[in-house]
Amino acid sequence: MSSCRYTDGQDEPVDKLLIPIKGYQDQPLLPLEDTVRPIAHLFIDIQDYVYTAKQNCKTPTDGLTPDESAAIYLYTMEFDSGLSIYHVLNESLRSEKREILKPWFRYLKLFLTGLHKLSPQPQTVFRGVKGVDLSTKYCTGVKFTWWGVSSCTTTVDVLNEEHFLGQLGTRTLFSIDCLNGKSIKSHSFFGDKEQEIILMPGSYFEVCGQLKLSSDLHMIQLKERKPPIDFVKPPFEKISGN
Repeated sequence: MSSCRYTDGQDEPVDKLLIPIKGYQDQPLLPLEDTVRPIAHLFIDIQDYVYTAKQNCKTPTDGLTPDESAAIYLYTMEFDSGLSIYHVLNESLRSEKREILKPWFRYLKLFLTGLHKLSPQPQTVFRGVKGVDLSTKYCTGVKFTWWGVSSCTTTVDVLNEEHFLGQLGTRTLFSIDCLNGKSIKSHSFFGDKEQEIILMPGSYFEVCGQLKLSSDLHMIQLKERKPPIDFVKPPFEKISGN
């Protein structure tokens, strides 16, 4: 099973507002294998993973095209060698140097188009950070943006497993009342095993409170808020009346 997607929150630059992400939305929708060509040099044998993703996403649900579904599937895959796509993508989304995102624009267009087609699911979800106490970074009342693609789960039991948050050592647990969570279980390499909910890049939150659950575990309660601007431009214009 995967783990880092759920526990990389410490890398979010919440102490400084970055420049909004735009430009990718003007890219054409291309087959998945074409969208990864500009970033292929960052990975080992990425076209092998693309082929696997497309073979497993031939008849997707939720109104997604096979390539849109496969883009999400590829995002959830753990690569055998080198870094997985979610790691490098989130690192790029969180960087102040917006120019390093440009090679990702084709993939972002396809990936975010698929995610935007999924119905938003307001609910409480969880994600964690292992090895660090973030309570001083997320003070009550603070509003902030998460720039990465935030993988969460609907069941806290998933985070109890050692390769996720675990039960020992310094940890931070986020309890998030989200407005626009996207369930990707029908488009994930892991199916419904992880009950994964994605919070979109550029999501905006307010810290509502904190609770020290034990000497080494802090819980931070967040509420998703409507952002004052589009921190990440949507991949397509909404049709009037929908």
